[in-house]
Amino acid sequence: MKKIGIALSILTVLLYACKDEDVITQNDLASTQATQDHLFAEQLFNDVASVVEGAFLANGINKSYPKYITMDNDTSDIDTLIINFGPNNILFPNPGGKLRKGKINITYTGKYRDSLAVITTTFDNYYVNYNLVQGERIVTNQGRNNKGNMWFTITVNNASINTANGTINWESTRTREWVNGTATYFDISDDRYKITGSASGTGVNNNIFSMEITDTLNVDLGCLPFCVIKSGTAKISPNGYADRIINYGDSLCDCNFDITINGATYPIVVN
Repeated sequence: MKKIGIALSILTVLLYACKDEDVITQNDLASTQATQDHLFAEQLFNDVASVVEGAFLANGINKSYPKYITMDNDTSDIDTLIINFGPNNILFPNPGGKLRKGKINITYTGKYRDSLAVITTTFDNYYVNYNLVQGERIVTNQGRNNKGNMWFTITVNNASINTANGTINWESTRTREWVNGTATYFDISDDRYKITGSASGTGVNNNIFSMEITDTLNVDLGCLPFCVIKSGTAKISPNGYADRIINYGDSLCDCNFDITINGATYPIVVN
């Protein structure tokens, strides 16, 4: 069962091994901070994506929180949608059963499925499980590619996540191809995406890192409320340390990933 906890306490590196040469060194252990911080930021902004995309399917203004408030609803210009979780923490069941408060502000030139639509998300005193989220996320619908699949560019700019252990600064540029589920508008459980791209940031230890997706990430929204990335690999390059490889799994919705450090592999569990 997923536990509600403080930021980086949810990411645990399990250091069990059966051979001396498999034991992680203190130098290697310190450098896993970049991997933990990247995975945490990535998971949080995947969560933002699910909340925002779900908000476009919500009907009207709820009597209780969260409230969905639509402003300037005119398809000829930029409209606004505010998701207001209120001033106090509420347990929002989908996705992930996380505590939330504050507002998510969305401006959009069209809906998610509309070609060339631009959806921009910002935050107003928005907290997830006591972690303050700031920054900007921009999704642009680029129409259909030569395979006939809808695809998007997604950028996260100047993001910061204030945690009990420090602040993660994070930026990301990705391409998202929608490969399954476009025919079922109100059911996201069959939605599948392929993700490529890169990211960079500064961890809670103030160390700079970069990330590059080296094997396409496969996203399955049927995994909600658990981790939606089921497979693929990414390279993390922390300043002053050797590259780390994240293996996102074996097509299971179990949030169990592996990190390879100097040829040795260790599991990371995202809870």
